Amino acid sequence: MSELSFNNHVTHLPVAYSGVRPTVSLRRKSTDFIVQETLSFEPSGEGEHLFLYVEKTDCNTDWVGRQLQKYFKLRSQDIGYAGKKDRHSISSQWFSLHLPGKNCEQELVDKITEGAPIDPSFKIIKSTRHHKKLRKGSIKCNHFQLILRDPSGPVSLAVLEQLKINGFPDYFGYQRFGHNAGNLDKAELLLTDKIKVRSRNKRGLYLSAARSYLFNLILAERVSDGSWDRAIDGDCLNLAGSRSYFYCEKVDSDIIQRMKQNDLQVSGWLPGKQKSQSTAQALAFEEKATQACPLWLQGLSKAGVDSARRSMKVIPQNFEFHEAENNQLHMSFSLPAGSFATSLLREMFIIKDESLPQSRADNIAEMSGDINGINQDNRTSEKGV
Repeated sequence: MSELSFNNHVTHLPVAYSGVRPTVSLRRKSTDFIVQETLSFEPSGEGEHLFLYVEKTDCNTDWVGRQLQKYFKLRSQDIGYAGKKDRHSISSQWFSLHLPGKNCEQELVDKITEGAPIDPSFKIIKSTRHHKKLRKGSIKCNHFQLILRDPSGPVSLAVLEQLKINGFPDYFGYQRFGHNAGNLDKAELLLTDKIKVRSRNKRGLYLSAARSYLFNLILAERVSDGSWDRAIDGDCLNLAGSRSYFYCEKVDSDIIQRMKQNDLQVSGWLPGKQKSQSTAQALAFEEKATQACPLWLQGLSKAGVDSARRSMKVIPQNFEFHEAENNQLHMSFSLPAGSFATSLLREMFIIKDESLPQSRADNIAEMSGDINGINQDNRTSEKGV
């Protein structure tokens, strides 16, 4: 796979909706990208784990976790969080700290909250207690408030309505693959036995990037075919809003109706040691998408990674959009855990992410512009706008 340009992977992925997409600038300021996390449960208010709701600015989740660990004199395993948030943003999220039988920490929290922060890059908004450590994935949704600047042309209201009603392909965003897609380069070396990675965290990061890449390839095949949001024979279908899925040998009228009602969604394979449960036409798409990656599939199986499924589409909730003064576009919406705001935006815009080094931001915008004219004939007629 070394001949592939991982750096341009996301920019080459096909979009679901046709039409000209204007260029916009994203993340010119930290206040242009605000994220607020909502957990999938309500902390009980008592227990061995101190829960802190932290607002961070232009710093990553792991770094904040390390600062909390040092300040409260804990071990790394005593810190928990539900998900990583964009570095170049103002993001609010929960952290858990294992502090059994300690009461003095409330005084420290009060001190931090009232004006003596651990670091000016983040502040504690509120605190509570819970009887269990915060685990990754324990998120109901992330709410995004975005400001897009200097659009190069009008926004397609038809595409906007399609996104609200039908959702968008749930691609993993470029953030998943690291700086200049470096996590994929490392994954290539790891999965072909060219390097050994001792760090459990880094090894997991590279394997996750590889699975995300392969999922994107499979989803791209279905988007190009126009079947990313409709069932075909042999699909594994997700129950909307859950991780449960079932095998669909043959699509019937009941399946078609439930798909139209968004009760069911097509799921894609996240490769691992178990074979995909898809068959027939659905399996053919997966095999076509991953045929250039046999060593990656073998490497993931050898690494003992469990296979999983991920919905191919996501429907944003609480979606709002309006044009503002000073050539700005304001958007807000909620997405489930693991979905990327940039994957929604790319359906409407060519994104120039100003948080990236200038050369890469320009390259992403330029390469994204190329697919304005690609795959337009591959859409089903009902997707045309």
